[in-house]
Amino acid sequence: MASVDKRGQLREVDGAAQTTGLVIYRASRLEMLLGPLRELLAVTRPANMLAPQTIIAAHPGMKQWLNGALARAYGPGGIVANLDIQLPSTWIGNLAERQLGQQAVSLPRYQREHLRWNIHELLGRDLDAIGVTDVRIASYLQPADADARHAGADVARRRFQLADRLARIYSQYVVYRPDWLNAWEHGRLDAVTGQGGDPRMASTEQRLLAPLWRHLRAQLGPHRGDVVATLIDRLLDRNDGGGDALHVFGVSHLAPSELAVIRAAARHRLVAMYVPDPCREYWGGLGNTVAEIQQRRDAELAGLESAGAGDYWIEQDNPLLASWGRMGQHFIMALADGSDDVLADVRHRADEEVSSPVNRLQRVQESIRALAPLPEAVELRQPAVIECEIADASLRVHASHTRLRELEILRDQLLDAIESTDQHGEPIRPADIVVMAPDIRSYVPLIPAVFGVAGHGGERLPYHLADVSVARSHSLFGAFQRLLDLPGTRVTAPEVVDLLAIPEVAGRLGLDAGAVDELSGWLQTSRVAWALDPAFRSRFGVPAIAEHTFGWSMDRMMAGYLMADRADIEHQPSVALPGGVAIAPLTGIHGPAAAHLGALDHLLREIQALCDLAEESRPPSAWAAELERRFEAMFRIDLMDADARDARAVLLGFIRTLATETAKAEVDPELHFSVVRDLLVERLAAAPERQRFLMGGITFCGMVPQRAIPFKVVAVLGLNDGEFPRNSSDAGLDLMARYRRLGDRDVRSDDRYLFLETLMSARERLHLSYLGEGVMDGKPRNPAQPLSELLAVLDASAGLAADDTDTPRPWIIRHPLQPFDARYYDGSDPRLFSYQQEFAAMHAQGVQPDVAPFLDRDGTREVVLEGPIALREVQAYYRDPAAQVLGRRMQISLDALVDDRLPSEEPVDPRFGALDSVPRKLFFNDALPAWPDGQWPPERAPDWLRLGGIMPPGRPGVQAWEDSAAAVAKLLERLADLPAFEHGVPAPVSVVIDQPIGDVALVGQVAHVYRLSHEGREHWQMLRAFPGQGGALKAEKDLDFKDRVPMFMDWALLRLHTAGGGGRMPTVRLATLVDDEIPSWSGALNAWDEAFVEAAPEERSQLLSDLQRRLSRLLHWWQQAQGRPRWYFPKTAWKAIQPTVSPRSGAGGQDDREPAPANVESIWVATHDGGTGERDYAPGYSRLLAGGVDFAGGSNELAELHRFALALHECIDMASPLRRNATADESACMEKQQ
Repeated sequence: MASVDKRGQLREVDGAAQTTGLVIYRASRLEMLLGPLRELLAVTRPANMLAPQTIIAAHPGMKQWLNGALARAYGPGGIVANLDIQLPSTWIGNLAERQLGQQAVSLPRYQREHLRWNIHELLGRDLDAIGVTDVRIASYLQPADADARHAGADVARRRFQLADRLARIYSQYVVYRPDWLNAWEHGRLDAVTGQGGDPRMASTEQRLLAPLWRHLRAQLGPHRGDVVATLIDRLLDRNDGGGDALHVFGVSHLAPSELAVIRAAARHRLVAMYVPDPCREYWGGLGNTVAEIQQRRDAELAGLESAGAGDYWIEQDNPLLASWGRMGQHFIMALADGSDDVLADVRHRADEEVSSPVNRLQRVQESIRALAPLPEAVELRQPAVIECEIADASLRVHASHTRLRELEILRDQLLDAIESTDQHGEPIRPADIVVMAPDIRSYVPLIPAVFGVAGHGGERLPYHLADVSVARSHSLFGAFQRLLDLPGTRVTAPEVVDLLAIPEVAGRLGLDAGAVDELSGWLQTSRVAWALDPAFRSRFGVPAIAEHTFGWSMDRMMAGYLMADRADIEHQPSVALPGGVAIAPLTGIHGPAAAHLGALDHLLREIQALCDLAEESRPPSAWAAELERRFEAMFRIDLMDADARDARAVLLGFIRTLATETAKAEVDPELHFSVVRDLLVERLAAAPERQRFLMGGITFCGMVPQRAIPFKVVAVLGLNDGEFPRNSSDAGLDLMARYRRLGDRDVRSDDRYLFLETLMSARERLHLSYLGEGVMDGKPRNPAQPLSELLAVLDASAGLAADDTDTPRPWIIRHPLQPFDARYYDGSDPRLFSYQQEFAAMHAQGVQPDVAPFLDRDGTREVVLEGPIALREVQAYYRDPAAQVLGRRMQISLDALVDDRLPSEEPVDPRFGALDSVPRKLFFNDALPAWPDGQWPPERAPDWLRLGGIMPPGRPGVQAWEDSAAAVAKLLERLADLPAFEHGVPAPVSVVIDQPIGDVALVGQVAHVYRLSHEGREHWQMLRAFPGQGGALKAEKDLDFKDRVPMFMDWALLRLHTAGGGGRMPTVRLATLVDDEIPSWSGALNAWDEAFVEAAPEERSQLLSDLQRRLSRLLHWWQQAQGRPRWYFPKTAWKAIQPTVSPRSGAGGQDDREPAPANVESIWVATHDGGTGERDYAPGYSRLLAGGVDFAGGSNELAELHRFALALHECIDMASPLRRNATADESACMEKQQ
């Protein structure tokens, strides 16, 4: 047997009775309590050698830590065995089973997840009949949505949410206010508010909480409070010689009833409590006289009463203890209450020793430990002290811009930490580091991007995650939640494609990645947007039209597949379906790939079946069976994947719990689908019950009360104003929030004490981080209030006033927005550093480099021309030089940046998209073949436009069609002015070109060419149309090099192609249908052609040679650009020469005036109306090719752009002679840039 003397010393004794009573060991460092625990375990072994020794641990994380810490304390040869480590509630439940033959804690019907169903049942009855007369409840349970379709879901969710909230409140009262519940059971409905106070609280008690509880208690029987009270009485009355010693380790809070059970147990056995106490002084009551303890309790109760539901601060010498320590102080006061049963109160000797802190963290910790007003003073006016403080990494506050930057900064700080040693010369390992955040969920998606994959041992900073929701632990959970979210949504094309991309869904449908991509492409081409069918659309209060729904899209795809073998499919723009509906078949669906349509149809049918459930109500057992069927129909997992098998088992468990949960409450309510979805989402959002806390490597976790166990390095992220301390809302229903007692818990007090425990548990470094500056506006943001209070204490210890903004604080580090900022590498601030070697290389010379062009333009790479050259390739360069050089020539693809996502809305803009080229297609495909005899515009839009999903529905579509038809009418008017077409329009031809240009040949086709005969001469007419916006035509001056160079090449090649035949020379004319009555630029080409056909043979030969040289020059520039891109961007280059060409917009007459930089910038960077500049056109080829070049005034880049634009303009302007030295000037310009 063992006994304890008043100093807490243990000794072995022989004899009769076992020592009984309460022994309290306190220490400000949790690990210091291991020594007394080991000693007491050694001398209080049970008489039965096989019986385990019982330890109560504060929480599961403490339980894991304690096992490991004891093993390490015993050393390599030590053994930790036969210890039964339990949580407080588990121990009380087991004790009640032994003493009373019944459970005290695990009473299923009083657990929140079961109790809420009994409350839910009562809320569905006549509330007046059960005495619930609070008018707020009746009003809350009325539908708020005027839409009758949503009214049922709204009322059902409100009823469930209210039941759940009330269950939470009652579950709290069972532990903290059993006396209230007892009074209500006995008819005292005003037991809490009867003495006056807030009338709203009185109404809540007397009209809601009390009468509702009476019915629940009568229905459900004894609750935890009843059983615990009986257990305490039994322990106090019983005298059977007690039991083996009980050890309570690491507890900083217990509910009053739980502490009462432990005190009652101490009447008959030795109970040792090992309490982490941040302060070595008697700040909470232990060691004080009875009168002092009562005086302190009275003052505390008065503070609680005056504060009401708000925050309040206790009077303490240390301001941080005053602000953060309320919960811990209440627990210490509770231990002091009735201290006659305390055999000994022992403070660890290490706390009694006077230590000299050596760094900032130790100074703050020691001030709390000693109850000192401030940490040891620091004189920041001494250079040596400032240098030492800057180098002090023990406690730093990091202000960053984003959560991602918080993690990037943390990574560098942790790498620095593991390269150092602790105060004992031991290395700091990843397992010695914990990273916490009030909202860890916000960081979970970002952590792998910075730290790599969780659990990967090959990383320098291996880590694992704790407190992560179930949904984050496997992709199957997120996929299932996405499926649950579909009913009630619009079911958009992106959502369906996202479902197809889920491996488990694709596996069930028999699709591989290629099939999913093909289906996605078909859906995009079909122009589906949202809704399953017209009836589905009508659910959302919009017209029940078929266009842009999945049913309409499937009809188009199936029609295209069935008609794939018909030769006339391209000429049959519409197909009539039963019921008089017409659709446009979707071409390109044929062969084995068509089987994918069956998979898509299966998916859409499953979605339809699920969406049909959205307005249904069923019993939980029926919902469990139905959702299990839906799950199996939608998902197929890889049976060889153990994680997938586990995830499937968990999901099916969640679904089946729908039935078991209500069954334990002995109710079987009709539940609306919205409630069922909320229940399953709740489980997916919760952390797994058995999630491990300490698994090796860095621990990333949430901030959970009583989890502050010691680590060498502690980091806390997300200490932002308004996010910490966290808030809880009870909708004004919780009486405890207003009528508080000592020992109560609330979220804000828990968080404050947790911050205190966190600060005291850091042994080497404490890294605190918050979002200190807006990423968009650069404005400063405030830290969380506890962090602000810590900063204020640090300021005060350094003698800095709160309004002193000029003196730098060495403990605050304000980080740059970007991780590659030069300040991380220039050594100007030793607190700013980076382990990112790729960024360090950028600053190797100590100078921030300009953003360079993507390609090296200082060296010329000759590209050898081999074989024929495709005309389209050369023209592609002049249309979009960056895309051609980077994309086609260098195989650099930016397709992933193209905004080609499927639409989630049908088109509503009263204009057709530029990429659709609708007016031009209408002109060439519909209006021109019927001109001049056909009617324009027709009564309705052509089928390909009306039925193909291009045309917006309703009035916007009519407006877009009318504008396009008006533009076509103007094109026809311009066409009527052309003498060549006065007798009609023949069928167009595409002329095949194979034209030698120097040593190579240009091959391709010239489209929209019309061959006519007039007065014995053959005429070749090239027709180009330029419709604008709103039914207008473009002016010729708005055609830039992108339009002009390809047109010129088509015309010149056609001219050369027709010049070699015998007989009378045909004309080759270019007709540009623009807003100008007499287009000057194309007019100059036609004037040249007129002179050419009338010229003598020798002069013709010279003119053809000139034309050859112009094409050769264009080809030569294209060839040079493939190896050495020049400063040429078509729209910007055209704008650059506008001040230097004649007012006739390009008909010669150029001079040598310099370009206007403002004009160039308005096109390159941004247009005058705030539109996108050519530099930033999607997907970004121009930006990539140009780098940081902005064509500023006086720059070499602008000068080169201008010179080349002039040379290019001269080359395609037949009104200007081609200077023989133009190429030399261009070469000289290039040499000058090199």
